Amino acid sequence: MSRLRNVVGKLAIAVTVVATFGASAPLTADASTSVDNAVTVRAEVPTPSLPAARGETSMRELEAIVQPLIDDAAAKGVRVSVAITDQSKPGKKKQSLHLGSTEPYNPASIIKLALLTTLMRQVDRGIISLDAPVTVSPYMVVGGSGTLQDETMPYDTTVRELARRMVVVSDNTATNVLLYYVGVPTVRKLLDDLGLKVMKFNRQMFPGSLITDPPNVTDAADMLSLLDDIYAGKVVSGKSRDQIISWMRAQEVNTKFGAVLDGEPIAHKTGESGNVTHDVGYFLLPHHEITIVVLTEVTTTTDFDTAQEIGNPIVQRIGLEVYNHLGP
Repeated sequence: MSRLRNVVGKLAIAVTVVATFGASAPLTADASTSVDNAVTVRAEVPTPSLPAARGETSMRELEAIVQPLIDDAAAKGVRVSVAITDQSKPGKKKQSLHLGSTEPYNPASIIKLALLTTLMRQVDRGIISLDAPVTVSPYMVVGGSGTLQDETMPYDTTVRELARRMVVVSDNTATNVLLYYVGVPTVRKLLDDLGLKVMKFNRQMFPGSLITDPPNVTDAADMLSLLDDIYAGKVVSGKSRDQIISWMRAQEVNTKFGAVLDGEPIAHKTGESGNVTHDVGYFLLPHHEITIVVLTEVTTTTDFDTAQEIGNPIVQRIGLEVYNHLGP
């Protein structure tokens, strides 16, 4: 059933959508999670007017669907970028689509995927074990999103549980603890090895006023490339790829894709900070598997809550329209 969330308020939005269509090796992950107080209004919506044969989704059709949403957002003062890669034909050259702004964004928590990928590559190489014990000390705790900060400190856990919380609830403390183990230089080397020119992981979450390193940054193209490499198993093993997607399928932050696609086969990671709000990941429809990245920057306000009220419905709408077009 098509899903539609009521969108309220005037919008000024910058959106980046990156989608990758692919028929891949079977994913073993099977996770579904709900979040309290999530409000989703479901309604029948018309079938998209540009149907495509299964496995043959056209970039032109998706452009016709997404570009008007980008234009509408831009007219209201918000920057938007969209990129899509078709993976539905294994072994054949991939089709790509890039729409909207090519300028970089504050990635907020979607940059955690760069750390996660680096971690899993070290797991593949036998450098780190997911089952290694970790003790979280009180001085490691930071604010923002997450649940680790609510535990009694010191808190004994594992690398695996820290990685899960970093993705599923976007835990900032878990992220920083993992960063102590992996190291910022190691994450930077991964991004360099992948040839990513814009994406930079420069600092931890909530770095404090004494940190002088430049902020983290990404653009649509680099986030697309990272997600494509994860999905294809080019940067991590197939087992690690499946683990990453399993955690992403268990996503509990449902203010964006999850608000309109709850219960659908999606795997994603959200990010929000200041005047940006993003969601990135995979729509795992059979024969229409995609990687999708939606990044938004609201230029009409610096207030976090206002920016989320403006940006989240646009992220939702783009995700919903793309999903409905690909779905049965």
